[in-house]
Amino acid sequence: MTEKRMNLKRKTKLSVTEKSEITFDQWRFYLLWGIVLLCFLILVFRAFYVQIINKDFLQDKANALILRDETIRAMRGIISDRNGVPLAISTPIMKVVMDPRDYFENKKLYDDMTAPLKPGERRKPKQKLPDKNFNLDELANIVGVDADWLKKQMQAHPHSRYLVLKTEVPPPQADFILKHNFQGVYTEKSYKRFYPQPQPNAQIIGLTNNDGKGVEGLEMQLNKKLSGVNGLQVNIRDKYGNRVKDPEVIKPVQAGENFTLSIDSRLQYIMYRELTAAGIANNARSATAIAVDVKTGEILAMSSWPSYNPNDKASLNNKDAMRNRGAIDMFEPGSTMKPFTISAALESGKYTANSVINTAPGSMRIGNHIIHDTHNYGALTLAGVIIKSSNVGAATIALSLPTPTIPTFFKRVGFGQRSAVHFPGESAGLILPSKYWNMSEIGTMAYGYGLNATVLQLVQGYAMLANHGVEMPLTLYKLNKPAQGKQVLDPKIADQVVLMMEQVTQPGGTATQAQIPGYRVAGKTGTAHKLNPDRRGYSKTEYRALFAGVAPVSNPRIAMVVVVENPQGTYYGGTVSAPVFARTMQEFLRLLDVPLDKPLQAPKIQ
Repeated sequence: MTEKRMNLKRKTKLSVTEKSEITFDQWRFYLLWGIVLLCFLILVFRAFYVQIINKDFLQDKANALILRDETIRAMRGIISDRNGVPLAISTPIMKVVMDPRDYFENKKLYDDMTAPLKPGERRKPKQKLPDKNFNLDELANIVGVDADWLKKQMQAHPHSRYLVLKTEVPPPQADFILKHNFQGVYTEKSYKRFYPQPQPNAQIIGLTNNDGKGVEGLEMQLNKKLSGVNGLQVNIRDKYGNRVKDPEVIKPVQAGENFTLSIDSRLQYIMYRELTAAGIANNARSATAIAVDVKTGEILAMSSWPSYNPNDKASLNNKDAMRNRGAIDMFEPGSTMKPFTISAALESGKYTANSVINTAPGSMRIGNHIIHDTHNYGALTLAGVIIKSSNVGAATIALSLPTPTIPTFFKRVGFGQRSAVHFPGESAGLILPSKYWNMSEIGTMAYGYGLNATVLQLVQGYAMLANHGVEMPLTLYKLNKPAQGKQVLDPKIADQVVLMMEQVTQPGGTATQAQIPGYRVAGKTGTAHKLNPDRRGYSKTEYRALFAGVAPVSNPRIAMVVVVENPQGTYYGGTVSAPVFARTMQEFLRLLDVPLDKPLQAPKIQ
């Protein structure tokens, strides 16, 4: 019995190795289930986090598959003339775009579903055949592109989501293309800028580039206001790219501002027509003119020849024609500055309208320079200096005054500084600093040399004289309320100078061709030698012909400056620019219903 018990105890007692194996199996069991439990807890926490805490994440992912944001292009603002005639408008155009990836995916699905079945093979009953047109040849023909080009582009970019087929497609044509239900083809709406009266207004309005951004003229200056603010809409589409419901606007579009200019398109066309005729007739390099309402400072017309057509991109290669010469180009205005010299003399108190200047013998020396008149005019009144356009008389007057008088007066009436127009690239002109004011500079400045001015500055000065010495700030925008002017010259002096200039257009003056039937006209001619290209001396063959005038004298309404650059043959301001002024001003006064202030000459009875 005792032996049996001893043997039983031996059998039930395990070895150390066996105990270690059992312990290891237990820990492995616990570790495995611990890992499983941990993974389960992680999954539960992840599900809780995604669905409860960060619930928008999956929603955004799902929305990304079915929602597509599309920009709503804002319509660019309209630029109109003072009478509401549009000068720059935006017309809707469409862009035809294709999604190659969408096309190939659905084309494969279509081919698989239409392929012949093998014996015993059945189609999936839930598969729906795409109701789309996959014919690329037909697509190319309708859109108006080369079929081979289209196929090459598709093969070269099979995973692309954006392939532009054609731009600037009219909306009716775009609708016609969409009606054919081509797979992966859709349209995008945009706007194209159009200019109804291109050449006369091009240098003022400017133009936009292919992206609709203003790059010249007022289009560039007002680009931010004209552009408006683009909107945003969301489209819900299925996996085939088909729109499921109408788009939802999440950001409304804000159209660009509209602007009304002071320009009268009727007057603008007449001015451009006359400048073109004068430029061609005189074989000139260019012709520029600006007309201003002297009562308000509004610019009624501002044009240059040659011009360009902003609707035709091919014409943009001529950069010289794109420049607004009236605001940008600086030049020596010549004798058109003499009325301001006479104004300064009268203001000084040293001279009166009856003062006499001795211009004999028709020339004078100032330093190393000799000033000439075309004739020996002898004794001239201040009016005579203007009528005969005496350089000697103007220089004599200027040198008799304190040195700062002439340049300071010129600055006061607007020269040497930008006008209130603030046109892009507008020049400030140039009046030399005071340290250069010597006898030679003052003498030449008196008759329009030794300083630079723009047509804008010149017409502003003449408008001031016509407005009884009140300078109105120039503007390119129609005024809704009267502008505030500044008295820069005594009214009596301004009126005296205008009456002196009236005699320039009468028999014996230098601008008899500036006369207008039924109207009193005042003005001043200018014939300026052009600087040589090396700026060493003046050319003896190249000139600038100018005429600046106002009408009607009894109650001035319009001031106008005409500049013809480098005319061939005759080159005097009185024979080249004055006739342009007369023809243009006559039409202006007629269209604006300005009353006659001079009796019409009755026909002679024979």
